[in-house]
Amino acid sequence: MPDVRRKRGQRARTRRRLAVVGIGAFVLVDLALVAVALTSEPAGLAADRGPVALPSSVANEQAPTPTPTPTATAPALAVAPTRALSAVDAETAWRSQAGSCAPGGTADDLVLESTTSGGGTWSATTVSSEAALAGVDRLQATAADTVFVVGPAGAGCTPSFAQTFTGGAEFRDYPDRLAAAWFVSRTSTSTVHSPAGDRPAPCAVIDLAVAGDARAAVLCGDGTVHRTVDGASTWDAGTAVEGAVALTSGAGGYLLAASGAAGCDGVAISSVLDSTTAAAPLGCAPATVDAPGAVAVSAAAGSVWLWAGDAVLVSSDGGRTW
Repeated sequence: MPDVRRKRGQRARTRRRLAVVGIGAFVLVDLALVAVALTSEPAGLAADRGPVALPSSVANEQAPTPTPTPTATAPALAVAPTRALSAVDAETAWRSQAGSCAPGGTADDLVLESTTSGGGTWSATTVSSEAALAGVDRLQATAADTVFVVGPAGAGCTPSFAQTFTGGAEFRDYPDRLAAAWFVSRTSTSTVHSPAGDRPAPCAVIDLAVAGDARAAVLCGDGTVHRTVDGASTWDAGTAVEGAVALTSGAGGYLLAASGAAGCDGVAISSVLDSTTAAAPLGCAPATVDAPGAVAVSAAAGSVWLWAGDAVLVSSDGGRTW
């Protein structure tokens, strides 16, 4: 009989321990679910959010603030390029003069040129869309037969978007695509339009390079490059490049063309990577800048193109040799 009572007592104690363990586990699971509910983002909100300005600490992590480097003399002020260039690969590119537009006036038809021979020969085509573009604020080629242009159009010189998918045989206006395009305002060069809308630039912009919907860089007249990673809502502190006159996007960052750089009797090419704060010299192109603004640079598919003066040069090693 005592053995029976002892076994019953042991079973009772075992049941009590199991009950306590079970209650503890339930409490832990319940606490975990509460924590998840408090920290998870409610569904549907992320897609509706507008751009959020990054705190300075986060912006500096994306594109660190450079350490100022004293210079003996300030570099000469650059001017906005008078031409546009967009490469597709080592053989194919599109180009154009920037053109001009005066509200209420008349302008010549905008003409683009394309090459499939590495710049050896060029074929001209007229942008004959209803909007009647008179200039180029942004030129972007994605293939030999596909290119879009953002520029002033009509009597009011309002920004317009035209594109061809037929190598220039036909251009069509796409006003709905203008809102999603990057470009610099002609009426206020200290304003940049990004897919997020009109945003203030850190300076009067002379050139713009686009790396994505949220990432871009601008070149200021004093040769300083500023980058953004949030659709132009914020900009980094900038990187100074002496003599910089043109800018384009490249793998992992941006490429700059500079005139009058030390050690280069031509046009110097340098890079500013997303992860660095200083420009790294790459090479020197044997070209002459014969007029202010007469330089354009573009990079695509491992090649870098330079249009300086009358020369069109192509580099197959990232701008080191030409």
